[in-house]
Amino acid sequence: MTMSDNSLPDEIISEILSPALKVSDDVFSDNSGVSPFANYSESTSAYLLVCKSWLRVATPLLYSVVILRSKAQAKALGLVLADNKLLGQFIRKLRVEGGSCYGPPMRTILQASPHISDLFISFNVYSSDNTDGMCHGLTLINPTRLILRDERKQLLNKMSSKLTDALVATIPKWDRLVVFDCPYIYQSIRAEKILRSLAKSQRLHTIFLPKAGAVAWVWLELKTCPLRTIHVKQAREFYDSLPSDAALQPLLKFPTAAQEPAVKVDVPDLAPSLNPSFVPMQSAAKDVYELICARILYFAMSESVPDGSSLKVPKRLPLLLVSKAFHRLGLPHYYAHTLLKNTLAVPKFASVLSKYPWVAPHVRSLEGVADPVWGDKKSALTLVSEVSTDRALIARVLSQTTALVRVSVRKRSFHRDAWDRHLFETTISWDAFAAMAQGAGGCLQEFALKVETIQRASVAPFSELPALRVLDWNSEAVFDDLKSSDADALSSLEELRLTTASQSFLGALRLMNLNSLRRVALTKFVPAPEKFLMMHGHKLTEIDLPYSTVPKLHTNIFKMCPNLVSVSFFVCYPSQVGSCCLIFLASLSSFWRVPGIARGHAAGWNKFITDFDEEDSFPNLYEIQFKCCTWPTTERDIAKSFWVRWAEMLLKRNINLTDKTGKNWRPRLKVA
Repeated sequence: MTMSDNSLPDEIISEILSPALKVSDDVFSDNSGVSPFANYSESTSAYLLVCKSWLRVATPLLYSVVILRSKAQAKALGLVLADNKLLGQFIRKLRVEGGSCYGPPMRTILQASPHISDLFISFNVYSSDNTDGMCHGLTLINPTRLILRDERKQLLNKMSSKLTDALVATIPKWDRLVVFDCPYIYQSIRAEKILRSLAKSQRLHTIFLPKAGAVAWVWLELKTCPLRTIHVKQAREFYDSLPSDAALQPLLKFPTAAQEPAVKVDVPDLAPSLNPSFVPMQSAAKDVYELICARILYFAMSESVPDGSSLKVPKRLPLLLVSKAFHRLGLPHYYAHTLLKNTLAVPKFASVLSKYPWVAPHVRSLEGVADPVWGDKKSALTLVSEVSTDRALIARVLSQTTALVRVSVRKRSFHRDAWDRHLFETTISWDAFAAMAQGAGGCLQEFALKVETIQRASVAPFSELPALRVLDWNSEAVFDDLKSSDADALSSLEELRLTTASQSFLGALRLMNLNSLRRVALTKFVPAPEKFLMMHGHKLTEIDLPYSTVPKLHTNIFKMCPNLVSVSFFVCYPSQVGSCCLIFLASLSSFWRVPGIARGHAAGWNKFITDFDEEDSFPNLYEIQFKCCTWPTTERDIAKSFWVRWAEMLLKRNINLTDKTGKNWRPRLKVA
């Protein structure tokens, strides 16, 4: 056989495409809550469009497992099978979700698919649905496995009853049916009808049950069947009681906890030392010995900070207790990244630096903890700076640690912490801030602590922070020497987060060049940021601000910040989103996020999206994200969802509307 150089045998193409087109049996048979197929990802049918050889090879793979979730999908499949009866021969598993699929096309599908072995039927049927197609088509197939899905609060109406009766009448005619996946935990009229029909057939040998609570009553209905196995999908709870029937016990199979395989490390066998008193590197020079030990301890005690990541570290203290040499060599690595967890941590750390002053130059990051105030509980640094008789304690610590890269307080969320006033924020004195700038300013890259409010603060410390890249400023200190501001101060600052700030601090920032500034975040406690944005807005690519600030701005934010690529709006209470904000927003937009929409304001947002004209203001807009958006998972909910309506309106303008996870809506097939 001759082939062109760029061709592959069909067998190899099939092996390549199978992983992409295959639907695992666990996913296909999942009859729990939300459908695993409600993911709105790219359809696997796209593989068939690559080339003719892929179309030829992938068609049987694609049609082997068919999932129908809408009326339009059922109608389209019915038309395809009516036109090409050969395709129905490939269908082995059929999963039909929802009563909207059960109309006349379903009879065509079942009639054209004689080889169906696994049938999934959902009783999510409403009175407006048509079940005639499914009812008339059940007798045309002969499956070996039946999987049902039903709501705990069952939908009881004429259409669902009609489907139940058709299924009950058809089950005895399925002479190959041996496996039943039952969705019912508790007895119901529908469940009893189906089980009695199965018992009448006397052919079942395998049953799947959702929980152990269903075993007793299902066993009473089906004990006359030639059962071999009863699989219970969830582990047995302590309160689950099982019948003491001797014939039942050997049939029950419960899931076992997945045990991770033990990782076996192959360690080479070392011959025992000929010298029992051997000491490693005993003959090496002292400086060589210490250099090697220090390097070993560095890797044993290292951690991935200061990069804003977690400060969770392995147990490191035992390494310091090995020997005096390990203690001396390991202390710099032990305190390189220090978390001050409680009120005693600061004086203890200060005493360590006093006892071992050579440790201080190795400290790279200090992190405090913002504690909720319950009674008189306060955060560590605050208690020391406010209550301690030695107010210079923090200043002395920060002046000693001259190699600091990161000084911060652990936060949950920038905006949330600003709103939740029950959090007692870590506060340092102005003298401590100035001492830190003077001592570690040359290498400090991130600062995020609250600084006490004073009335005559100096801007000089900011000139000593040339390496600072992230500044989370939280202080209402008033500056009185703005004329002495250094225009080149904070020359490396890329991200500025203003939790609280005075007008004079914003004035000081306006006098600085801030050539590296790209990201700004503001809270509602920052007064009148408009002049600051007028001065530095053209440098920004990202901005994060409260929704309540938007209508207070006299100048369009996108005129002040013309180079923005991302905008985030924070809404503490969705009811704050009113018509005035929507009118203002109608003239602006970029990639922006809105956390919440109150139910009563959906109509206002609908008008905004309908009237939104992106071409004049933002021709490059490609995405709008609503953090409160959750895509519906059933056809009925999709038809009622304003999220879907808005998403499809925006898609016509090539704009994606994304949910809280960043997933955008994909239009579904519609009935013509």
